[in-house]
Formats: sequence, C-alpha cells, structure tokens
Amino acid sequence: MDIIVDNYFGKFLKDQQIQAGKTDANFEKFINYICLATKNITNFNLVSACVGSGNDAGIDGIAIAINNRYIIDINEITELIERGMELNVEFFFVQAKTSEAFECKEISTFADGVLDLFRQENEAKKLMNDKVKAKYCMIRKLIDNYEFIKDIKCTLFYITPGKYVEDDNINSTKQRIFESLRNLEIFKEENIFIEIRDKSFIRKQYESTKVQNCATFELGQKIEIPYMKDVDEAYFAIMPVKEYLKIILDEAGRIRSGIFELNVRDFAGIEDNRVNQDIVTTIKSSDKSYFGLLNNGITIVGKTLSKMQGKYTIKNFYVVNGCQTTNVLSENLSDISEDMWISVKFVITQNDEIIKSIVKATNNQTEVEEIQLLSMNEYQQELESFFATYTSYTKLYYERREGQFRGVPEALPVKIINPELQMRCFASIFLQKPHIASRFAGKLQDDNKQIFLANDNPIMYYTAALLNYHVELAFLNGEIEQSYYKFRYHIQLLISRIIWKDEKQPQRNSKKMTDYCEKLIVEIENEEKFSVLLEQTKQCIDKVVSNKNDTEITKSISIINNLLMYIHIGWTEKELKAVNYFLSIIEDYLIPFKNMSIDGDLRYNFNKNLTYLERITSDNCLVFKLLGENFFNDIRVKIHEDDRNSRKICSSEIRNKYNNVCSQLKKKAEEAKRYISKNKEE
Repeated sequence: MDIIVDNYFGKFLKDQQIQAGKTDANFEKFINYICLATKNITNFNLVSACVGSGNDAGIDGIAIAINNRYIIDINEITELIERGMELNVEFFFVQAKTSEAFECKEISTFADGVLDLFRQENEAKKLMNDKVKAKYCMIRKLIDNYEFIKDIKCTLFYITPGKYVEDDNINSTKQRIFESLRNLEIFKEENIFIEIRDKSFIRKQYESTKVQNCATFELGQKIEIPYMKDVDEAYFAIMPVKEYLKIILDEAGRIRSGIFELNVRDFAGIEDNRVNQDIVTTIKSSDKSYFGLLNNGITIVGKTLSKMQGKYTIKNFYVVNGCQTTNVLSENLSDISEDMWISVKFVITQNDEIIKSIVKATNNQTEVEEIQLLSMNEYQQELESFFATYTSYTKLYYERREGQFRGVPEALPVKIINPELQMRCFASIFLQKPHIASRFAGKLQDDNKQIFLANDNPIMYYTAALLNYHVELAFLNGEIEQSYYKFRYHIQLLISRIIWKDEKQPQRNSKKMTDYCEKLIVEIENEEKFSVLLEQTKQCIDKVVSNKNDTEITKSISIINNLLMYIHIGWTEKELKAVNYFLSIIEDYLIPFKNMSIDGDLRYNFNKNLTYLERITSDNCLVFKLLGENFFNDIRVKIHEDDRNSRKICSSEIRNKYNNVCSQLKKKAEEAKRYISKNKEE
C-alpha cells in the first residue's frame, strides 16, 4: 500500500478511535468515510453506512441521502413521504479493496450487487445480510413512492490503493454497468456515476475531510463598510451570479457542506413555494438580467478573508440569508447567463454575538420557529462553554455550527456532538423516548419544548452525549453486532435504567442532578463495566424483541415498556402473561394439599395430585426456577403415602413453598402493571 495512503489510514483509525488495527474491515470503514463524509450530506453516520461482512452482495458501503441529508433508516423515509415533501434522492455504493489490482470480475460482482438492490422482491438476488436487507427495504420504499421524487442520482465507487490505468476491458465493464443501471429506467443518464478510483483519489478525499469551508473568488464592484468594533472587514458587493456560484459550489458542482448551518430556514423546494417559483421564472425569462434588482440579496459571514493576486479567499464561512436563492440557482445552472448579477454583503468577524445578531436581523421579515434559531440561542452557547470546560471525564465537543471544529486536531470526529444528535440522545435517556430519537429530526423538533430548557443543568446534556459516544464507539469497533444498531437509542435508555434503577430523577435544574449524572458517567467510563452493561442490554433485546428485522419495531412505545420491564423485573410480556395465568389456576391444584396439611387426609391420592401440580408448574419456567429443580424429587423421597403424619408434613411444605413463590410472583406482577398499563395507553 502507498506509504501516504497507509499513513492516512492510520490517522483515520486514530481520529475515529477504531481499534483492531489496519484490518480489511477497517480499511472498508476508511474508504466509506472518505467517499461519503466529503459529500454535502448532513448527519452522515459511518456505522450505519458500513455493510460489508458475509453475504454483503459484494458491497462494503451504502448511503442514501435525501435533500442533502443522510438517512439512517426506513422510518425517516416514511415520515418524509407522509409530510408530502419533494425528494432529491442520492444513492452511494462503495466497494473497497486492499489489493492494488483493478479486477474486472470484482468490479462486475460489485455492480451486480448494486443492481440487485433495485430488483423487485420476487426476483432472484444475491444473498444479503441484515444490514444490506435494511438498505434494500429503504430503496424499495423510495422506488414504491417514486412520484414524490424530484431528482434521483446513483454513484458507484470502486476504490483500491493501486494506480488506475484505463484499458479496454475496464471501460467495457463500466459501459455494461452504466447501461444496466440506465435500463432500470430509474435514473437519467446524466445522474449515473461510476467512479473507479485509485490512491490519488484516496489521498485527495482524506485531505478534503480536514479542510475548512474555503472559497476563492473575484470581488470587483464593492463598497467597504466603515469601521465597526469587532468587525474585521465588511463589504457591500455587486457580483456576477457565476462568480457568486464559485463561493457556494464545490469542485463537483455541489453546494458546499455546512454553509447554510446558520440560515434559519431550510430550502423550501420549488413546486410548493411561490417565491422560489418566481425566482425560477426570472432565471428562465428573457428579463433575467434584472435578477439582481428583483432579489433581496445574500448575506455571508466568515472568520477570515484574505487577498492574493487580485482574488479573495474566504474561510470558515456561512450563508446566513439566501438559502432559497442559492438553492434555486444551483438547480438551474444551465439557465444562468453572464449578465445576471446579485448583491452580496460580506461580514468578517470573530465575534459570535455579532454573527448571532446578523442572523436574527436578516431573518426577521417572516415568523421563524424557535428550533430554527437553535444554534444561536443563549443555552446553546452555555452548552458549548460547558463542554469546553468540563474535563473531569472524556472530553467532548459541542458543535453549535457545522464545521466549527474543523482544523482543531484534538476534536476527533467521534467526540463531536451537534444539536440534533444531542436532542436524540437526551430524549432517549432523560425523556425515555428512544422511539422518537430513532425517527426523523422533524419529530424531535415537534417535541423540542422539553429539550434545551434555559435552566437545565448542562451536565444532563454532557451525560447523554457521553453515553451516545461510548455506544457509537462500541458499534464502530465491533463490540456489539450491527443488527442491534437500530436499537442504539434503546440501548442508551436501558444502560441508564440499569445504573439508575428506580432512583427518581432529580429536578432538572438542581445540584442533585449533578450527582445523579455522575453516577452514570462513572459507570460507563469504566471499560469493563461498560462491556457488561452492553451485554445486559443485548440479552434484554434478544429476550423481548422476537423479530429484530421488523422495520417498524423501533417506533413502538410498547417495546420500550417491555424492555424496561425486563430490565426492572426480568420478565418478558409473554412470561408475565404465563405468570398471571399460573396465579389464576394454582389455588385449585393446591386444595388437596391444603386439606392434607391439616391431618394428612387419606382420601386424596398424594402422588397423583403431586404429579398434576408438577405438570402445571413445569409449564412455567419462572415458577419452576423459584421452586428449585429438585423440589418435586425431594418431596417424593420424603413422602410415605400411607403415613398420615408424613402426608401432613409434606403437604405443609408444599403449601408453604407455593405460598412463598406466589407471593414473590404477585409482587413482581404488581410492579409490571405500570409497564403494561402504558402499553394499553399506546
């Protein structure tokens, strides 16, 4: 392997805290990361993108993005469709080889696996493991709802650390793959990309993961704004639209990742938005030269702006006003002419308070929901400060704005948590709502009134983030199987309940909350104890969830209650029903022994009644366990059936033992009611 690629591979493993060294499986993670993390996809999740293992259909990585957002599971797709949203879909498939050769047979095997993912359920396909099957279900969901899709693209990456030299065989293979994908009649020709790449690509992609947002452009017609305290530079500029696009588009013609992080409104689409329709109409009209007069303009804030050889370079920047305009322009590139211009305001400052004021001021024309200003509110700043100064345990980094820790070597990617992820893990353990945490971000935003309260003790958020960090790291290092990944937020809830047990959660703004959280922190920071906790949660899920492949299972409140019931009392719902049935009938079987315990009544056949009792008891393993496996054998050894005193003593022993067992069962069954009643409320 190329020495630089090998070096980058090692750095990646260190950055991601991945153990086991430079294995083939970890190389697959490395290649998945460099191919996908550099795309304009928010909330990319490496663990769920890696699908390589046995029966992986020849594919190592699969990522699905909708509207530039990484989609983890089918529930997110369902919610997007239910909301009637216009969908821009991108599929990414990755195959990584540690061998430096480019084998046509291997490339074809990879492509055949990709094609299988678009085949009907009744068609013959390669064997698929659970992770690939889950992606297949997501793809089918999208294809079955094709009418919601505005645009759909497909990219295949075949990567080796060798040196790629084109030849007729490889070109022929690529052409066959291209035609096969085109013949699916799902993608337009211009939306099919087959990337066969080598070590130079690996180097470039890895280096791109370390780069801050950076753009170089010409700035001709500008007015310098007079001096203002804490503002390094500020300009009003008139720019050709094509020059403005150099700022917001990357080399591949995609909108740069994270540049709208401070823009309070997401792109609203075109079909259902009159304003954006009007922008398109102007761009496509003969009067497009008036575009700049009809548009309110763009506001860009950045940390640095430098000039060299007549060109400006801006770094670590955000478009805080102009998301709609920018997205519409990027979707209509072929209609943009040289005579189109736009007004742009540049503000360069290190002061976050000034940036916050600009964001609010430039977006006060229409009502904006509080969640859209989330990264700017004071509590978010308090959390960022708390994470920065709380060094008693593992150091984590709270990223209010996407990309703010780029270029900070100690801020490893796995240690960075953004507001959305924070909401998910907080909802899981402090609100006990992992079923919401697993779903689309919009559902979290709907419930956001219970999260980020102004007086909350910030250690709650660190605690939730730390538990999420340890769980994600466990999946990344293979300590827990991928089949459990859809339950990652349930696992976090279960671990918290194992540690906190029935301890009442303190007031959220109290000092007691600090002790409460540190009790959890200390346990999960201990590697051995955390491994035991993981194993307990796995056993719990295995016992409670009969079908882990059910795509709807994580939505269920009853599953949460059943998991909590198992953690609390050690019973599944099925076992509870069996216990209740046992309790309802056991008295009838104990009547003979009740009577015999008085005077050894000879009218009853002792052994026959004992056999009946044993039979009804053996049907319930919980009862049998409480009695002890030798209980009935011991009674049979002791009993002298013709001796009244023996019958009396043995019957009393049976009665006392069963009374004790039934008392324990009734107590647990009573405790279980709180979980079952919640299931009925669902």
